[in-house]
Amino acid sequence: MARGQAAGPEVDSVQLMEQFRAIAHATHNRTNARMSAAGLSLARFRVLSALQAAGQMRMNELSAALGVVPRTVTTIVDALEKDAMVARLPDPADRRATLLQLTEDGLSQLLRFRALHDSAAAELFDVLTATEKHQLAELLLRLQAAADSGAISAARPELADLQPPQR
Repeated sequence: MARGQAAGPEVDSVQLMEQFRAIAHATHNRTNARMSAAGLSLARFRVLSALQAAGQMRMNELSAALGVVPRTVTTIVDALEKDAMVARLPDPADRRATLLQLTEDGLSQLLRFRALHDSAAAELFDVLTATEKHQLAELLLRLQAAADSGAISAARPELADLQPPQR
């Protein structure tokens, strides 16, 4: 069988997209509920994780890294700063800018919640074999690359009218 050829009847792309979206939504909500019950939302966890990975970052860099609007990041960072998990520091390269940095308490909380986050992920993916996980990872990389590169629009020019105008 050639690559890309289906083994059975053709699978509807819209159904796949809706199933993908439903799984992402359900796992996000389940993980967020579990983490929130223990004291830290998934959104706050993501901010702390990004700051740990980067060391220090500006608010706009954090917003871009998380793929959310700056106002969302500001609200989360304000709360994390109030809880002494994140510190705002002057940027030595630009006195108008502020750097964000994880505090020791923030790191401690992050490490505590990472185990909870990891166990939620394991619960979902433990239904797959090691081979299936590898195959899924490869497929997801291909889908991500297509989504990031604009290949989706290039492959389907009839959808170009549905794209939001570029500013």
